[in-house]
Parts: sequence; structure tokens; C-alpha cells
Amino acid sequence: MSKYFKAYEKGKAAWKALTGGKQRTTGTEVITSVPPSVGNKSLSKLKIQVQKTKASGAKLKQTLWESKNKKREERFTFAYDRGNVTKKSKKKD
Repeated sequence: MSKYFKAYEKGKAAWKALTGGKQRTTGTEVITSVPPSVGNKSLSKLKIQVQKTKASGAKLKQTLWESKNKKREERFTFAYDRGNVTKKSKKKD
């Protein structure tokens, strides 16, 4: 055996040990189903509230950034309108 083949085999074994022998995805796989989290309503409500909190934090961070950088055409991305926060859409004339 040549030294290149031996090095290849050692590298292949090391890679297999590093990845646990699992095949990497090719990027063409499609998610066909997601297991439902049914039966635990309190956990479901908690996950929903955590996601809403993350979204609110992201909106606040964007608004704070926009208040510091006033060189933009429009003042804020998220407008506060009658109790509802809505994203402004740019009108094309």
C-alpha cells in the first residue's frame, strides 16, 4: 500500500470517529413531518410566550437602534398605532 492510501484510510477513520459514523446531510432532504407536542398545554403556552418575548425584544432593539441613528428616511420601522404594533410598508409612488 502506498503512503497516500494509508493516510487516506487514517483520515477516513478519524472523520468517522469524529462524526460518530453518521452520514452528513446532502441538503436535498425534505422535512416531511414534525412530531406534535400534544397533551401538555402549559408547556405549549410557555413556548408561545417565550417566542413572543423574543419578538418583542427584537422589535425594541430595532427601535432603539433607529432612535440613535436618525439618518434614515422614515423614523421607525415599527409604528405604534391604536395599541397595535404594525410594521410600516414602504409605498411606491
